[in-house]
Amino acid sequence: MQRVNVGLLGCGTVGRGFVELLGRERERIRARHGVDVAIRRILVRDAAKQRTGINPALFTTSAIDVLDDGCDIIVELVGGVHAAGAFVRRALRNGHDVVTANKALLADSGRELFATAQTHDARIGFEASVCGGIPIIGALQRGLVGDRIDSITGILNGTCNYILTRMEQDDIELADALLQAQAHGFAEADPSLDISGVDAAQKLRILSELAFGPMTMRLRVHGIGDVTRAEIEQARSRRCVVRHVAAARRVAGGVELRVERRELPESHPLAAVRDETNAVVVRGRAVGEIMFQGKGAGSLPTAAAVLADVVGLAQRNRMRVLT
Repeated sequence: MQRVNVGLLGCGTVGRGFVELLGRERERIRARHGVDVAIRRILVRDAAKQRTGINPALFTTSAIDVLDDGCDIIVELVGGVHAAGAFVRRALRNGHDVVTANKALLADSGRELFATAQTHDARIGFEASVCGGIPIIGALQRGLVGDRIDSITGILNGTCNYILTRMEQDDIELADALLQAQAHGFAEADPSLDISGVDAAQKLRILSELAFGPMTMRLRVHGIGDVTRAEIEQARSRRCVVRHVAAARRVAGGVELRVERRELPESHPLAAVRDETNAVVVRGRAVGEIMFQGKGAGSLPTAAAVLADVVGLAQRNRMRVLT
């Protein structure tokens, strides 16, 4: 049995979900995968705050206590770019593997961080950074590595998709649909990253780096902030739906990335993707078209992807030791 000590940076929605899921699945993972995952330290802003079901002795307000305390794997769930980037760089330079759900950090500094990881014989797991519990990262990294990817098309932002679905089904304007999304926890108090298309663009860039490699990328982004009920109704009159679509495809001289709302015929595979669901369609030259669909956000779906990366890294480390 391999013991793996995890240092957890951040105990917000996903962090708490990770702790909960690990508590639920720890014995199953021990029995099936031969890995005993234990949380050693947790970085929080307020160590005195009550967090039901979590041992308060694990809490610290100092990142150094987590990064330099003998943890085998560092799980970064604080979000943002600057502080999170500093934490991840220190962990990698210490030779620790890192698991992150931080799409903004990877979109901003991914190439540098992966180079740092390679230099220090460390690895980065980032399945949770795009589409939550949908295993699209692993599919592009491993399952489709034998094929040449021509395009990726998807609904990568659950907030936008929820809003557009509510406008379509409830005949309401964007402002009312946004209020519903916030009430159900699908949109932040400040939804600007989602509504503007920036969130989807960050995720698309990560997928494109995996699918196409280090090529010249041209990006255009348009959000849903100016969508109207009339636009939704006009699409419906043509037996179409409006969806916020992120797409990347090979073109002469590089890769074209576009994030925009599109009018899709009802027969299109993405037209049936509703509410907070995410979906990705990958087209390869050998495999043709493959579609991945599921919960793209939320505490437990995202935590499941984080935990899968932790177990996967632990197993690969064990194989390195055995060989």
